[in-house]
Amino acid sequence: MLTSQTKRSAIEKPNEHGIDFVEAAVAHIEWRSRLRAHIDGDATQDWPPSSAGNEDECGLGRWLRGMGRVKFGHFSAFRQLEAGHSEFHYFAGLILSKVLEGQAKEAEALLRNEFAQATRRILISINEMKETMQQGTV
Repeated sequence: MLTSQTKRSAIEKPNEHGIDFVEAAVAHIEWRSRLRAHIDGDATQDWPPSSAGNEDECGLGRWLRGMGRVKFGHFSAFRQLEAGHSEFHYFAGLILSKVLEGQAKEAEALLRNEFAQATRRILISINEMKETMQQGTV
């Protein structure tokens, strides 16, 4: 697992394309634990559904809307990553909405099913985008 120092370094030193895909993947994997804490009532901080559902509030989302789109928006791997990222945040926001509505069982089902699949798809898409860049096809 990455330490806070490693995470800071990854954020401060993105690769020449403006992003550290390993950091982006780790950050999105960690969302499951955060969402689980909210479902279980163990969260220590408020997390509004609108914030979780806003794909532009994370580093990957900002990259997708900015430098990533400018440099790589014409590649199918980029478009696939963008769609997967949007889906990921949609389900995260929906889970938190269900929690706030007192529907923990529905939130749990979303976490286990749709959110798990969205996470899987985004991780695959991150890897495919990284491979596309490494192959020099960008």
